[in-house]
Amino acid sequence: MEKLREKINSYRAEAEAANDRAEAAELALKQLLAQQTEREQDLISLQNRVQLLQEEADKREAQLEEAKQIQKDNAATLNQSDVVLKKAGTLEEKIEKLEIQLREATTNAHNLDLENEGLQRKLVQMEKNAQDAETRYEELMEKYQAIKNELEETMRTLDEI
Repeated sequence: MEKLREKINSYRAEAEAANDRAEAAELALKQLLAQQTEREQDLISLQNRVQLLQEEADKREAQLEEAKQIQKDNAATLNQSDVVLKKAGTLEEKIEKLEIQLREATTNAHNLDLENEGLQRKLVQMEKNAQDAETRYEELMEKYQAIKNELEETMRTLDEI
């Protein structure tokens, strides 16, 4: 009888330990999901910034083309040509700066994409671990219920004797 009680207590301890592990896995999963959401928001923000910089670069490029056209149209007058050339040079410098910013933003977006892919792989692994822990918990609970039922039946049998 004493061995049976020890065995039951042992199964109870295993079930509680499995519960604790399952709760810890669920908490870790929630944390990873929160991190992924934050990373996705950062990625969206950077993608929007890249789009805005691309639009600005396109706008500046159009302005540069316009300035070049004006320069061609006014080539007859040297004074006007000098003014346009200065403006075109200024615009070209701005475009170069914007192109550098665009390249940096594109690099950042690419790096974030890579980081996001890594986090997604990690999330998939954590979800699998959580599922495994949940399956293990369910198995232990089934064993616990079976042993509990067996104990109750044994206790009834002992009471009848």
